[in-house]
Amino acid sequence: MTEGQRGMWAIDTEWGYVDNRVDEESAWEPVVLCAVNLDTGQRLHFWGRNSTGLREFFREHADDLFICHYAIAEMKYLLRLGIPLPANWCDTFLAYRFLHNSPGQLDAGLSHALHSYGLKHVDQSAKQDLREKIVRLAFNADDPSDRQQVIDYCYSDCDGGIALYKQLGMPAIRSRMLHWVEYLKAIAKMELRGVPFDLKSYRAIERQSPQIRDALTRDINRTWPVYRDHSFSLGDFIEWCRSVDIAWPTKKSPVSKQSYYPLDRETFKDMSGRHPFIEHVRQVRNTIASLGKRTLAVDRELRRHFFSTSVFRAVTARNQPKKFVFSGPKWMRYLIVPESAEHVLVYVDYVAQEIAVAAALSSDVNMRAIYEAEDCHMAFAIRANAAPSNASKATHSEIRKRYKAVNLGVQYGQTAIGIAQKLGISQSAAENMVYQHRREFSVFWRWSDDLTQGSFDRGWISTSCGWRSLVPKKSNSRTWQNWPMQATGSDIMRLTITYLDQQNVQLLAPIHDGFLMTCRRSDLNALREAVNVACSAAVEQVIPGFPLRWETSVYADRFEDPDGAPLWTRLQSILNSLPTQNALQ
Repeated sequence: MTEGQRGMWAIDTEWGYVDNRVDEESAWEPVVLCAVNLDTGQRLHFWGRNSTGLREFFREHADDLFICHYAIAEMKYLLRLGIPLPANWCDTFLAYRFLHNSPGQLDAGLSHALHSYGLKHVDQSAKQDLREKIVRLAFNADDPSDRQQVIDYCYSDCDGGIALYKQLGMPAIRSRMLHWVEYLKAIAKMELRGVPFDLKSYRAIERQSPQIRDALTRDINRTWPVYRDHSFSLGDFIEWCRSVDIAWPTKKSPVSKQSYYPLDRETFKDMSGRHPFIEHVRQVRNTIASLGKRTLAVDRELRRHFFSTSVFRAVTARNQPKKFVFSGPKWMRYLIVPESAEHVLVYVDYVAQEIAVAAALSSDVNMRAIYEAEDCHMAFAIRANAAPSNASKATHSEIRKRYKAVNLGVQYGQTAIGIAQKLGISQSAAENMVYQHRREFSVFWRWSDDLTQGSFDRGWISTSCGWRSLVPKKSNSRTWQNWPMQATGSDIMRLTITYLDQQNVQLLAPIHDGFLMTCRRSDLNALREAVNVACSAAVEQVIPGFPLRWETSVYADRFEDPDGAPLWTRLQSILNSLPTQNALQ
């Protein structure tokens, strides 16, 4: 035995959904949990809903270490069956993700991880076919042959997990794993809660999607006919851009080397501030892309939206959630409602976290000063002598918009060319604002330049909490300019969630630097206190002594987002204009 002379088990679980209702929590059905002891080779399996033996197994081995690949899945399996989570876990997915972290898409699935070390495992295509069969419960549990096939498949992942565990050299990251596992437990519990949803409106929008699509494209075409037979016309859109003197950005194809006009989401987002019509088109395009395609998992019995958080997927260890309401058009957020009349939604968001983290890590007193001002973007404009000392968002909104773009853009490595394009200003004007940023926050820039160069020299970069990434020699330096702020923000996010969970806060979803929660109205003051405890502890642990702030919003009727309000209102108008027997039933 190792790991402190306690027993070690590799475990894996399989489950499915009745009636092909995949990802609907009320249709979930356990299939099997398998366990293999690393020292003795003992093999155990626990079939179906008979959890008595499973409960006794985990009670008997409460102090043992449980090894699995993407532990959230196994944690949720146990929680669904009412079995308390054991204390000690090792997630080989997370360990592999950590040890091989670098820019780009890293496939950290078990088969890929084993293959990267030259270790054998089930063929990926065969594994996918069998997994699909299990998820849809398309096997005969009463047939010994079918049943054994499923059990053997589950055991194969246990064996793969053991082989990977031995290859990874786990003692080197044991202390980090202890912290990460507490976060994984909190996420597992959160994912099982789901997000309360306005099922009536959601179903109406899904059912009436053709009529909604027609109405929205007519709205757009009243300004300029960019939709033809329900298809977006690039040529007509570029013609409109020229008519209002907006130069749409171009990119060069890596294949043909020819220039083209990109219509991806990031380009539209960057350009949306140039004209209200561009923002309108962006929202409508995103909406049409999602209408009628069941891009969200919504359980119609539980009236809740369920999603996968997909933890640690970005190079900065940020989440990359799948089928997530907050990843869709912003009007969709209005579908989130309290679970009952006695409950409220509570949203907490760290204020200008990237600016705060940059100031804290670099020890730039000027940057800290603008953060401690009421409005950090206006404060930057004032420092740059672009606005008077009494300027505010109300009196100098356009100037604030420009300096906000610089304040945030330079941290993402955005150049003066990109800033000029985004704001619709001359390149020389953008260059001047970037120069002002470098002049006013010279300490930050020296720190950033030194850290970036040092990362290339070392070949790696890390946060104070231990998350790290490899830094390839040919990687883009702008990645590493922004990496410390995003990765440190990710550290703060994980600790905040862990401390919220330890106080039994009902977390519904993390949204970048924000957190959606729920509580009874009568418990609102207690929740505010818990939030203050969690946020204070997380901030003090990661950037000690820095006054990072957070804001709290309470929603009694439904979640709100001002950016999504116009389209949400329009959708309600469209539904109300349709025959009453179908529109809102």
